[in-house]
Amino acid sequence: MFILSIFTIVIMSLLTGYSVFLLHRKKNKLANFSGTIVVIVLTMMGGLLSGYISGILSGELFFPVSLGTLIGFVLGFIAGQPVGILAILCGSVFGIISGIIGALLGAILQFDNPTIMLGILQGLYVIILGLVILYIIVDTNGKLSLDTQGISPFNIFSAGLVLIALFLFLYSSDFVKIPGQAAAAQTQETNTPPAQTELDITDETNPKIDMMVTPTGYSPNVIKVKKGVPVELNITNPGDNSCFSTFMMPDFNLNNVNLKAGTTKLTFTPDKEGEYTFTCGMNMFKGTVIVE
Repeated sequence: MFILSIFTIVIMSLLTGYSVFLLHRKKNKLANFSGTIVVIVLTMMGGLLSGYISGILSGELFFPVSLGTLIGFVLGFIAGQPVGILAILCGSVFGIISGIIGALLGAILQFDNPTIMLGILQGLYVIILGLVILYIIVDTNGKLSLDTQGISPFNIFSAGLVLIALFLFLYSSDFVKIPGQAAAAQTQETNTPPAQTELDITDETNPKIDMMVTPTGYSPNVIKVKKGVPVELNITNPGDNSCFSTFMMPDFNLNNVNLKAGTTKLTFTPDKEGEYTFTCGMNMFKGTVIVE
């Protein structure tokens, strides 16, 4: 997965860089309207792919959304600069939007095999950027022409059917999972709420909590602790790239903790009595810490 991501970044950098180079070199021969459309396409694809890659690699939301937004904005400004202010505005806005969409796609959706979706996006990126480069070259060269009427509508329709069939296959084969979907399905089948599991460690001098992430929530999800006694919290997350990948207990300064697949060790000191809530990244699954 990491190798494919690096390869995709290299391909994206080369194609995007060459497209921007052509825009700067051919700026006097390219019409403003045509250049603006090219900038929009360029920034949308760049923001989408960069946001998606950062989303699947980080497994949380803040970093990929921020990075996708930044890359989309900067790319829109750089690509639009030789065309004009309208191209800068359109490119930056579309780049920001596509960067956010790509980050959400990579971080929120849980993929059993994320390389498949990355490969699909990479293929679309190469095709679209290839057409962008071809258009710039043809449009700025009076000796060349591109007759799209020679492309058979049947071929385009067939390619669309292949893409639809591919995505339907991925969906039916569970290559793509929506976080919380399995838990919702299980709850619907059993028609019973998740079991409440309680752990009391108020009498321990060196309290340790072994918490498990399950399809229906945290186990245990009700914890009694002693005020002023530091607590070691070991959270085991069997999966990755879901809302469970982020753990939050803001009352004790545990904010947006990234839980990779495996066990993550955390510590906190309950310095005030009362009941406090911990949640996953999307606030879908919750638990309670009772400080006595």
